[in-house]
Amino acid sequence: MNRNRKRGVPVLILVLLAGGLLFGGGKPAEAGYWNDFWSGVNELSQLPSEVSELKADYQNTMDKLDATQETLENFRRQNEELMERNRELAATVSALTEAQQTRDANTRKIRVLLFTGLALLAGYFIVLRLVRLALRR
Repeated sequence: MNRNRKRGVPVLILVLLAGGLLFGGGKPAEAGYWNDFWSGVNELSQLPSEVSELKADYQNTMDKLDATQETLENFRRQNEELMERNRELAATVSALTEAQQTRDANTRKIRVLLFTGLALLAGYFIVLRLVRLALRR
């Protein structure tokens, strides 16, 4: 047993030296709990300002959207009014075109009637002269 004891002391010394070299050689590793905690606290303290900025941006975007929708509605209303005016103008142009065609047709009929009347009158006088000449001979 004495022998095991003599052997145990050097083994114990070697184990202690090896453990010291393996585990005690450098600065102990830190998990960064405090740094993580403080950075988390800083992030959480900055969140309300970011949320306020996001709310302001959202409100600004909604205002722009409302303005755009209102403008779009105005354009749609104007477009409908212009389409109605266009229909009215098309009806007016159509009525004026028909009236002009009717006037042109009436004018043509009157001209034909006048020329026919003048031709009949001239023919009447010519036939009368021819009949008189024929009767005198």
